[in-house]
Amino acid sequence: MNKTKLIPSTDNQYRTQDQWAERYNEKNQIMVSVAHLFQIYKEKNFEEFENLKPDFKKRWLTTSTRIIYNKENLSAKLIHNVNSRVTKEITIELKNLPVYQPTYIKDLLKTEEGLEFLRALINDKNTKEETIIDFFKTLSGKEENKIRLWTPTQSERESRPIRSVDLVFGDLGRFVVSANDWFGDYDGFSRGVIINSAKQTQFSSNKAIFDIDDETITIPMQKKLLKDIEKKQSEKSKVKIKWKLEVQLK
Repeated sequence: MNKTKLIPSTDNQYRTQDQWAERYNEKNQIMVSVAHLFQIYKEKNFEEFENLKPDFKKRWLTTSTRIIYNKENLSAKLIHNVNSRVTKEITIELKNLPVYQPTYIKDLLKTEEGLEFLRALINDKNTKEETIIDFFKTLSGKEENKIRLWTPTQSERESRPIRSVDLVFGDLGRFVVSANDWFGDYDGFSRGVIINSAKQTQFSSNKAIFDIDDETITIPMQKKLLKDIEKKQSEKSKVKIKWKLEVQLK
């Protein structure tokens, strides 16, 4: 079976989560998420983690995992593959994502809310606590008493609800899983990922997204064009849309 692999970094530039997502869209590649890293762990492809450790040390690894916090309560929406036009976004609703400032992974897993949060991070709702701990230990090369997680306070969620999930070596030899970084300001490294064992259901051409499973085509349009279409529909007139489709078969 082909294993999930990380794509070597093409440059040494720092980018925000949005900037990385767009870069990988342009390259028709998938940006790595925390869930992809867990897939690599399950496949025992541990040499891929060794290649990531320099990124953790130099800056941090910006993933395609994003959390949108509720401004009024502790609920949140976790998204993998955010803004991707190459693969589907995966959205997980969390009813209660507490404030961790910071919390060690073992303490976090003592609560149902903490377990639910970490299962959402790796996109596996049935994984046991000991497997989650071993994953982060293997990923970071750190013992569990050196692995901590951060989430924003409620006041921080009110002012800036959208946060990226970043991975970094912190001070005193710790490994930090930060769900606290403002997605538009914090820039770090990132990686693409090749998922050979997965079926690719989405393809893009000229910024249009073709979804095989859903049998849909999503086409970006200017507001003026959208208004014109709505007007035609209200008049019960036909709407004809032309687009240029380019497909290259190898």
